[in-house]
Amino acid sequence: MEKVNTLSQNVDVNDKHAADLDQALSVAGFGWYNVKYCLTLALFLISAIIEPVGYSYLLPAAKCDLNMSDSQRGIISSIPYLGVVLTSFPWGYLVDTRGRKKMIIYSSLGVGGFSVLSAFMPEMISFTICKTLSAICLACPAAVPYTFIGEIIPLKYRDVTLSVTNALQIMGSGLVPLLAWGILPLDFRVDFGAYEFRSWRLLCIAYACFFFLSTFLLSFGPESPKYLVSQGKHDEALKVLQIMYAENKGKSPDTYPVKRLNMPTVNKEKTSFLNSLKVQTLPLLKPPYFKWLVLNGFLLFGIMASLNGLYMWVPDVLNRVFSGSGGNQLTACGVIAQRVEAATDDTVCDDTIEPITFIINSISSTSCALIAVFVSVLVKFIGKKTLLIAVYFIIGTFCILINFVTEQFVFATLLSSLTLTGLGLGPVNAFTVQIFPTHLRGMAVSLTMMLGRSGSVIGTNVAGLMINAACEATFYSFGGLLILCGLLAFILPRAQPPAISKKTYSVRL
Repeated sequence: MEKVNTLSQNVDVNDKHAADLDQALSVAGFGWYNVKYCLTLALFLISAIIEPVGYSYLLPAAKCDLNMSDSQRGIISSIPYLGVVLTSFPWGYLVDTRGRKKMIIYSSLGVGGFSVLSAFMPEMISFTICKTLSAICLACPAAVPYTFIGEIIPLKYRDVTLSVTNALQIMGSGLVPLLAWGILPLDFRVDFGAYEFRSWRLLCIAYACFFFLSTFLLSFGPESPKYLVSQGKHDEALKVLQIMYAENKGKSPDTYPVKRLNMPTVNKEKTSFLNSLKVQTLPLLKPPYFKWLVLNGFLLFGIMASLNGLYMWVPDVLNRVFSGSGGNQLTACGVIAQRVEAATDDTVCDDTIEPITFIINSISSTSCALIAVFVSVLVKFIGKKTLLIAVYFIIGTFCILINFVTEQFVFATLLSSLTLTGLGLGPVNAFTVQIFPTHLRGMAVSLTMMLGRSGSVIGTNVAGLMINAACEATFYSFGGLLILCGLLAFILPRAQPPAISKKTYSVRL
């Protein structure tokens, strides 16, 4: 009997070619198709982290032009995360009901467009309004690419791919100080009357351009096959799988062994918006999913409170420490306290950033990115749960040690290592993709990210208030939060074994 050999199965071509979606993905294999679309989707995640992290350089450079106080900077810095928290729910609904690709493209154009517009705003209020409109669109490209990636990757490669994607996002965050280093020192002023166009405005535009690039690349790609199946569009899903198979195997799409997808019937009756929203949400608020929603949300809360909240102040803190006096006799908090006491009301506004700040952040971001890539490759051997727990405990301990270090460069190393907290995003999202079914997955990822992003909002403002008033308590609090998350991570389920990739099945025509 004639056989067609695939990567991991032998499919009987004289039987009917039917398979479920995970089997069909396994037959399509992993290759160039998956790599190029994962890189494209990773670019959205990179764009989504550049936008808020970029505030850590934009706002110190813009504080004199926009007349911002430290407390106002803290509030404005939290706007992207607050926007994600408030809009994750509706974006999750739209993604599950209108499509992954379409919503990612529309939302990214919104983020990029309003961010470019903010670069031309003359004062703080109009700048804040534009950034708020941009933040409303940010939730989708900041979370949904994880879902999309998980739905185009065979189960066997899913955990590793999500971890590597997460490492690429960390690597992308390294572009923030590099771009700032290349643009902010430029000494030019273009007089527009109401304001002067300076280098920080150009940097704002440069950060926004990543959204336009990623949108352009994704516009050529197809929709997620899992989303198409969830909408009852089996033929369209099969075409996507055929393309995937052809590009991965270097064969004609017609030779794809699977000819029919075994999927449950989809109810196509039109329902009202509220009923549809109820169907998408209520199952997540009941057993068995509610406990996982809360747990994954809190684990992301701990990561983002440190990664986006405390880390947002890293360039400012480094700038204060390395431009201050005290040598190696004082801890970082001692130097900060010294500078706070020396400040007076008539101090001239200074928006310069020390070159050493750019250098340290660029080196640390690049180093952390390389470490992230290396660790992500190892996740297949150590497991995503082990990686997650290790990240929480190691970075939490580093955070606490900051209070005891008097050597400036050791302090800078410990503080800069906060970037590695981002290694936990991939595993937590991988668990979310594993735990929740396809028709609830987009909403689940969005809601857990919403809970996580609330940590960014709280972390940014708490760190901004506490750095001056209770510096040591700041690092004890954030370090303790990470260690608590590490203990809770033991509750997570075991990873699903990729048994499907080893299964031999027959299909009938």
